[in-house]
Amino acid sequence: MAGGFGAASLPLISAIALLVGAVFLILGFAAPNWANDGVHHVGLWRYGRCVLDTHKGCYAQDQPSIEGVPVWLHVVRALECTAVILVSIPLVILPVYMYVALGMYYRCMMGTMSAMCLFSAITGIIGVIVYSVNMTKNGWTIEWALIMSIVGSAIIFIGFLVLLVSMISKRPESVREPWYPTTIYVDPKKNRLYTIQLEEED
Repeated sequence: MAGGFGAASLPLISAIALLVGAVFLILGFAAPNWANDGVHHVGLWRYGRCVLDTHKGCYAQDQPSIEGVPVWLHVVRALECTAVILVSIPLVILPVYMYVALGMYYRCMMGTMSAMCLFSAITGIIGVIVYSVNMTKNGWTIEWALIMSIVGSAIIFIGFLVLLVSMISKRPESVREPWYPTTIYVDPKKNRLYTIQLEEED
């Protein structure tokens, strides 16, 4: 499964899954189409256009940040914000470790990224559940943005599983342990860069 990417193969697959999941999650997060209340298309942050053309005087209207918004909607907003933030961190860090392939075997880092992905998926799904329960109580109808949030959280969970496999995979024998500190030296006269690795003597 390693293929031509070596140590970075599984994290690369995970990063692709996380990127796709994040796109779905963010689109659902921002769109005013989680449900419709019979008059408006409703999202986490604003009312959308009229559901029917027969509704007159209906237009896009931002919801107040605090006043007039039920507590459960604030809870959903907080959960979905947390999900977006948590999935963003691995998307920034993983490419760095894919560039330095040996870093793929730092299990502490992989475990931290896995945990963030897991918590992102969990908070995203909990937010959807809270919204769905209250949507049902209010007699609203489900729309596409809520489904996108569900799909995004599911794909992020798949990314978590791939990272988990990467974390528990056996370290290849070609990857030497223990790790020794390295430093970089730049020769200003020759315009060259050298990497110096310190090793213990027997």
